[in-house]
Amino acid sequence: MPNPSMETTPCNVYSGWLRWLLPAAIIAVAVISAGKLRPGLFIGDTVTSRLATVYALVHEGTWRIDHPADLPPVPFETQCVDKVVVNGRLLSSKPPVLTLLMTGEYYLLHLIGGFDLAKREDLRPVLSFMVLTLCQLSFAVGMVFFAATISLFIRNPFRAAIPLALLGFASPIPGYAQQLNNHTPAAAALMVALYFALALSSGKKPPKAWRFAAFGLSAALVFAFDLPTTIFVAIAALALVWKFPKQTLIWATLGSSLPLLAHFGGLWLATGDLRPVQMREAVYLFESSYWRNPLGIDALNESKLTYLFNITFGRMGVFMLFPCLIVSVCGVSELLRHGPPEMRLPVVLTTFAFVVLTVYYVKSTNNYGGASYGFRWYIGSVPVLLLLGVLLFDRLRWYSGWMLLGVASLISVYSAWECLQAPWGANHEWTCRLLFGPVV
Repeated sequence: MPNPSMETTPCNVYSGWLRWLLPAAIIAVAVISAGKLRPGLFIGDTVTSRLATVYALVHEGTWRIDHPADLPPVPFETQCVDKVVVNGRLLSSKPPVLTLLMTGEYYLLHLIGGFDLAKREDLRPVLSFMVLTLCQLSFAVGMVFFAATISLFIRNPFRAAIPLALLGFASPIPGYAQQLNNHTPAAAALMVALYFALALSSGKKPPKAWRFAAFGLSAALVFAFDLPTTIFVAIAALALVWKFPKQTLIWATLGSSLPLLAHFGGLWLATGDLRPVQMREAVYLFESSYWRNPLGIDALNESKLTYLFNITFGRMGVFMLFPCLIVSVCGVSELLRHGPPEMRLPVVLTTFAFVVLTVYYVKSTNNYGGASYGFRWYIGSVPVLLLLGVLLFDRLRWYSGWMLLGVASLISVYSAWECLQAPWGANHEWTCRLLFGPVV
């Protein structure tokens, strides 16, 4: 009669190494293939509005991006639309932390390699280095922590690989990770924060001080990179405070101090105010401001219901372009009915946070994030939506369910491919070409 232990040991060993080899392979293929297939670097306002400040800080020691009329303009300033006038000074409206990181990198490249952003031939090498370190590397780090988070709840390596593959090949994140933007590092920081929050609050990792500090650091980076997305780490922080009040308040606060100091310190030095300039509408409306008479997609005047439909299931809809994310809806239902009781309140609060975020964007914006692929302000929500479907990925048994997920995934992969080819620009979505017509 066979020995049961002799039969199960090879399987355990196999599943043990497979649990790490399979996600490592997915991450490597996703990161490398996206970088290799990138058609080129896009140099638009999201780049120039930051590079103008980077150049001014390194070469002139100031946040100002204007010059007196008798001097040549600061490089990139004339190409910016995201700029404001504060106390008579022309400044970029971009939040400071990503710009400060870019400034540090450019300072070293300028000091060691002699690169100069004012020279046309140096622009793309410098920008390529920034994209590599701040976006592509962030994409890789985010996927590693997303895989670690999934492994906390799904033991089967093949099922755990599904949401990881969807994140790496069927979402907007790989496309945007190949261009300079704040959403990619924000999404990566969110994935790091959620890993530590879920590992600690679920009891799957011991409550060590460094884990709370790591949560605080990554949560503060989410705040600094993409303020609205902070709503998700706020929910996670509440869960940690509820279970570990002392450790969270002490160590997470200490961990968050450096990014918060850089954020608020940068705002104060640049504007003399701790409020983001986005909360000060008047500073946008200076005499020659683009925002006095916006054009194209920035001048849309759709009804709020139309806008809501278009960012969810319409021409820019996150669930239309990436229907694999609809599993989050099914996953929430499955978690509430059959999931662990301790997970029900966090799931409800996270779902509520996504609804609040949607309401905020519908109420306060009208241009879908400008000329970009899909509704780019949802990029930080993508890993959250996939995590909400975790129980569905683990327990899906029906053939029809697998068929629907397969079709949704194929559509999402195609959208991800389109996004990789042109994350910036209007009417690049297949939904605009085939279903709803152009935005403008």
